[in-house]
Amino acid sequence: VLPIVLKPRHRGRPGVLNDASGRMIRKLSVSHAFVVSAYYYPKSSLLGNNAIALNVVFDSVSHNLDHVIMIGTNDTEETQFVARTQVESSEACRYATTVATANTVENLTKLEIESNDHKIEIPFKVARTSAPAPVVICVSPQFAAEQWQLLVVHAHVARYFGGHIHLYVTSLVDSFYDLAVEYEKHGYITLDFWMRLKFANASKDAVEPNLHAELRNQAGAESDCLLQYKEAAAFIMFFDLDDILIPRGFNNYFDEITSLYKRHPRTQTFQYTKRELLTYNKPTVEDINIKETLGHVWFVNEEDYGKIITDPSKLNSMWIHQSWNVKKNYISRTNYIIHLQKPVDPDGHDPVSYRRSDFDEMISMKFNTSILDPIQEDLERFINSTKLPEISKRLPKKTFYFPIIYRCYFEKFYRRPKKDSCPNGEGCQMPQRHDINCVNADADFKSGPPMNPITYHYHVNTRWTKQKGC
Repeated sequence: VLPIVLKPRHRGRPGVLNDASGRMIRKLSVSHAFVVSAYYYPKSSLLGNNAIALNVVFDSVSHNLDHVIMIGTNDTEETQFVARTQVESSEACRYATTVATANTVENLTKLEIESNDHKIEIPFKVARTSAPAPVVICVSPQFAAEQWQLLVVHAHVARYFGGHIHLYVTSLVDSFYDLAVEYEKHGYITLDFWMRLKFANASKDAVEPNLHAELRNQAGAESDCLLQYKEAAAFIMFFDLDDILIPRGFNNYFDEITSLYKRHPRTQTFQYTKRELLTYNKPTVEDINIKETLGHVWFVNEEDYGKIITDPSKLNSMWIHQSWNVKKNYISRTNYIIHLQKPVDPDGHDPVSYRRSDFDEMISMKFNTSILDPIQEDLERFINSTKLPEISKRLPKKTFYFPIIYRCYFEKFYRRPKKDSCPNGEGCQMPQRHDINCVNADADFKSGPPMNPITYHYHVNTRWTKQKGC
């Protein structure tokens, strides 16, 4: 989607939240929070030994989550500690994405949140200690996704230049899911669940969290990916699926990003701007030619707001486009992200003709396209040695959900933006079809006991479920 640039959330008086227009929102006595994930680090370069990182989204109307009181337990001791927070959310959204970090006991076996003599046990994972590639590409959550061509192109480009895609999924068209599983099986990508926010038991005054969380809690997904690979990846790129980076003057992502840090050693994050490239979807995977897709020179003659690359040891939380908690971000002018924003359907139909992009032939943007030859060879090898030809017969040849979602976002956020409205797709009408099945991320949702000031909710037993519609 188009970039959304909003003001960061500022801490105000506890119990009071002002919307973007300055109006005061009603104070509530009890708030709710959903624990997205929690990670334990036996050793961490930035967080220290025996660290905990809690990724949570909470209703900030009644309480400022400046800290979280937690209890860590191992086989011999139990210790209470205070986790300090960093907020990554726009001021227009009532539910704020937050990461809380602290240090606890060695060999942690049990993690609890405590408030006013009430406790709730929170499931946690040990953070990854290795990654499939030196550079991990954290891709924002896919929902009602059907543009499988983007994954095919991005997966092979990333693999060749030393990157690994970590793809969050809320829902995919079923044949697209089968394609993604095939790429995961062969090590090109990692699929991860991304849940809609649900409370198993909520008080009557609890508002609908998805309606008040920014873009399906995308910032929570970016933070989750950062926390997963914090001690495992050399570098992390926070991209959308339609964002593709081709190294300039270097053989791989690692060397290019390393050079940036050598020239700007005090910088925490680097930002690359985007350039929209004209692209056509292909009806079958056998029709895809990566040099044809990426090697031409028809670009929109303007820069889009960019995406972030970082050394994960320098960052503890992440927003959608940047981190509000970073002091030094550098915009690199040595390269740019190729943005395949609005692919034209295989029949030549433009699915978003109401928002036309004016493409110019920009010869100066041309790179040596021979570097794409081995990527195309890898794609052809993959087709001939996997189940792709069989899956390809079932993949959608035209988009159905994409133009519906794009139009809704265009009307809600970009054509007539409301400054006091939290950006999300909850108000979009999503018509379904009997002939389209989707695979959805699902889980068992749990609620803790009522706690003051915040009641906590979480999920366990993640799984994929297939159903009609997305």
